[in-house]
Amino acid sequence: MSFRAKYSLIFLFLCFISSSVFSQKITSRPVCSEISARKTGVNKIELNWKLPEDFNAASIAIFRSTSQIEQKSKISAEKPVAEVPAHTTTFTDYLKHFGDYYYALIARDKNGDLFNILIPTVNTTVKAVSLFPPNDYLEIEGEQEEQYVPGFLRELPLPYLDLISDLDIKATPMSAKAKKAGTELSGKYAVKKPVLLNPYVFQEDMILSPEGDDYFLFESLKKYFMKKDYKGSVKDLRQFLAITREPQVMTRAVFYLAESQYYCKNYRNALELFLFIEDEYPSLSKKWIDSTLDFYKIPVQNQ
Repeated sequence: MSFRAKYSLIFLFLCFISSSVFSQKITSRPVCSEISARKTGVNKIELNWKLPEDFNAASIAIFRSTSQIEQKSKISAEKPVAEVPAHTTTFTDYLKHFGDYYYALIARDKNGDLFNILIPTVNTTVKAVSLFPPNDYLEIEGEQEEQYVPGFLRELPLPYLDLISDLDIKATPMSAKAKKAGTELSGKYAVKKPVLLNPYVFQEDMILSPEGDDYFLFESLKKYFMKKDYKGSVKDLRQFLAITREPQVMTRAVFYLAESQYYCKNYRNALELFLFIEDEYPSLSKKWIDSTLDFYKIPVQNQ
């Protein structure tokens, strides 16, 4: 056998021994392997990985970055976006911003220390998962088009008693004498033709939040209010308000319900709703209350 052939065999044998030792070190240490990340929704990324049979970590810390995670110092300087039990092999990350994302899985021992080792394609991703805006847009009152993200849903909370259900109660009829007095009084003043206000949309509802009550309110507005289907908006918003909501979201929903009643010419209901939230939006409510009163006429019965 030639010297070159002998040298090649020795070299291959040493490579085999080295790779075996390296493999044993990797499998005997708490290192996740075969990490993969894929987009499963407009704002969702799913991670999957495998664990060695002798994986002895207490938990797995999940790190996220907008650039590839290559340095241990980057792990030490940042907090994990999540930490899952040691037996976990999958995780879904919900994002609030578009962009490119990379991940790393680092085992944590029972003493709370991180086993800070980074191995590309083993426990760190080398290819970015990109989240980008969808092709759906929503136009708000002639302004620039705004993007929205149909984020994830959450479980509906328990229902509670509808605070505004009494709006269906018929108003107490006024006496003929009171109606006549009101008509005579109003006739002494010059009456200007009232001008219908333009729909108002809060800034918070121009772009969809990916979760929670903001998401459900946005979907209701998109389906009815933005299309000027105010009868449908009244019905849908009342169903929305029949369930416990976050206080700020509920207040905005009541305002949209008041606007919808206003455009349906249900001025009494609209007025009560605007008065209901006047303390939350004093200047804005005053404008709508004044306009509602301009349209709210007392019917006069023929004597």
